[in-house]
Amino acid sequence: MAPTSVLPAWLAEAFDALVAGDVDGWARIYAPDAVHELPFAPEGQVRRLEGRETIAARLKEVFDSGEGRLRFGSFDDVRVREIGDEIVIEGNGRHYRTDDGTPVEIGCVWFITRRDGQVTHFRDYMNPLPLSAHRL
Repeated sequence: MAPTSVLPAWLAEAFDALVAGDVDGWARIYAPDAVHELPFAPEGQVRRLEGRETIAARLKEVFDSGEGRLRFGSFDDVRVREIGDEIVIEGNGRHYRTDDGTPVEIGCVWFITRRDGQVTHFRDYMNPLPLSAHRL
């Protein structure tokens, strides 16, 4: 299938939740037994999260209006390829440090598998350098 620049509605709604600081709203896209992998995470960092609750807890450490280290800004320059229950998404996250408002841009490619409308497997190939540069 040819790429598009339009996110699926379920993912656009999840991004809206992150913009509002609602990590639990984002986490609703995951099945209870979902796996979220971060293959490019630096040595010693978490590379695999298992279960919706574990995924949500980690995301709260990063993106949360009250506790997180980043405020979610936007997800731009999107390219989406969707075939059945599998989707590949490329894009750039444009976020802000909560302590001083410094912009943080994170390029990523995601390979997502869904079953019964929920994410079961999420391989998150994001560039970790902007995070380490800001000690997040």
